[in-house]
Amino acid sequence: MMTELMLVEGVSDVQLISYYLQNVYGWKYEKENNLKIVPLDEHDHIENLSKGGSQLILCGVGGNARFAHFIDKHRINSMIIEHEISSVMVVTDRDEESILKIVRRINSMFENISYRQGEWINNVVEDLFGQKKKIDTFLLIISADKKGALESVIIDALKDIQEESPLIEEVIQFIESLKENLVPELNRINNANKATIGTFFSIIDSKHAMRSFVTYVSKIDWSKSESLKKLFSPFMDLGKKDRSK
Repeated sequence: MMTELMLVEGVSDVQLISYYLQNVYGWKYEKENNLKIVPLDEHDHIENLSKGGSQLILCGVGGNARFAHFIDKHRINSMIIEHEISSVMVVTDRDEESILKIVRRINSMFENISYRQGEWINNVVEDLFGQKKKIDTFLLIISADKKGALESVIIDALKDIQEESPLIEEVIQFIESLKENLVPELNRINNANKATIGTFFSIIDSKHAMRSFVTYVSKIDWSKSESLKKLFSPFMDLGKKDRSK
């Protein structure tokens, strides 16, 4: 069985990507993974998916600043050498950083493999017995074309969906109206986007407004979003043997 790793920032990233992979690309939930990766603290969130002859281990590391910590504590660099891992994908928010800085930071965390933004790379490494093996890597920065994070992607996806577009546009205008006098903190783009998403989901399901993000995710047909389809198109390559062409 092919084993693939995907490292993402937090639990909301895990939930959205897991939902998308299951409902758009046909992956199935699994209780355990064959690398025995389990949460080591309250920041870790692990979900296991399978499709055909592949298993995907989806790892929420607990935030942008915790990638290095997760890689170290879970011995990811050693696992790459010791186990048959076919790919390692990293998904991270751009926030206010430059693309070049993010690429450099991610590459500095891995010892035997390297990454480029938006491109599959075929890495050749040596296992414990000195035998060469191939590992594919992919770095997906959200969003590469503008500053922001997962929330901005969700907002764009909701704009794509005909049934959701009118409400999300109204909520955007409402949040905008609060910035100048009532809530100046919303002038920070990430704060405004988080408030927009929270308000939107609270309105469409007000009875369960206090439930977790995963409940809201499952209520939207994300397959109708062309922008999300484009962003997540590299996920189509998961489970395939030759990705680097």
